[in-house]
Amino acid sequence: MIHGLLLRLRVPALLVLAIVAAPASSRAATPCDGPAACCSAPSHSERPGSVSVSLGLAIEGIHNLDERNGTWDLDFYLYEKWPATFGFTPQTEIVNELIRQDAPTFDLIEFRDGYCERSRRLHSTLRVDYDLRRFPFDHQDLVILLSDADYDGNHLRYADRPLVADADGRVLSQVSGWHVSAAVAYRHGLRKFTGEEGSPQYDYTRFSVTVDRRAIFHMTRYFIPLFLIVVVGFCIFWIEPEDLNTQVSIGVTCLLAMIALQYAESSNLPAVAYLTLADRIYATCYFVIVTILIETVYVHSAIRRGNSSGARRVRRRSRVLFPSILILAVAISVMLSFRT
Repeated sequence: MIHGLLLRLRVPALLVLAIVAAPASSRAATPCDGPAACCSAPSHSERPGSVSVSLGLAIEGIHNLDERNGTWDLDFYLYEKWPATFGFTPQTEIVNELIRQDAPTFDLIEFRDGYCERSRRLHSTLRVDYDLRRFPFDHQDLVILLSDADYDGNHLRYADRPLVADADGRVLSQVSGWHVSAAVAYRHGLRKFTGEEGSPQYDYTRFSVTVDRRAIFHMTRYFIPLFLIVVVGFCIFWIEPEDLNTQVSIGVTCLLAMIALQYAESSNLPAVAYLTLADRIYATCYFVIVTILIETVYVHSAIRRGNSSGARRVRRRSRVLFPSILILAVAISVMLSFRT
């Protein structure tokens, strides 16, 4: 009796499972939510031939340029257009995206004149390698890198020209501390996926916008005070050589002030494996102040040994030599930074 009851219950249970599972499987087989001509289920047995996909990017906002973490935030429209092909729907990925800040504001797919057009509004945090060699006179290329992991270069190629590559006029002035270029660059090319040996090549699209740092903030906040500190250090050359305590006190105070100033400036920068222009200038100023202290001790020691005339001759020459060394060293530092 119990066995017969279980048999009668098995059939309705199987029907319920089939009803629940059918929509789920159909949803899993559908690559997108749109017209059937644009969202047909992909066939892994018969891959489509090479399909040309056009991409477009319209930037609505750039925020939070973070050199320390190597990130920036982008608010943008992403456009895709491709000829309607059975079993083909591009799955465009943002390769250098770290965080999708929220769900797309909208995701619309339309079928027009034999072509599928998709548009999305996205907010993303992207990774970028900041080049700080010329800091604070540097410029950066903010890059958004796009590719499709489902289709290699034999099945998907991006168009040579973008649908759109533009930035809203408000973006040009909304990034504090940076000047944003109005032009959005576009290029694409095949690249081998390095995660697997013998893997095929994939087409990668690169949109980029150039931003130039507004150096006036760093000039007024750090570099002018830095050079004024060095000028204060030069005042040692007009103090009587016999007054060692006053001279050393001024030199050490200048040295500590420069260390505090550099610490305040570099607190927002990453630990890079090269010298920035700011690092070179600070190193030059450190060298000048330390050398002034060495000169001070030498002149005072010479006077105590009775060589007053020689000591004062060194002091007179130092008044011209040290400012000249500073100007020459800063000029060389700028040249070296802009040559790399």
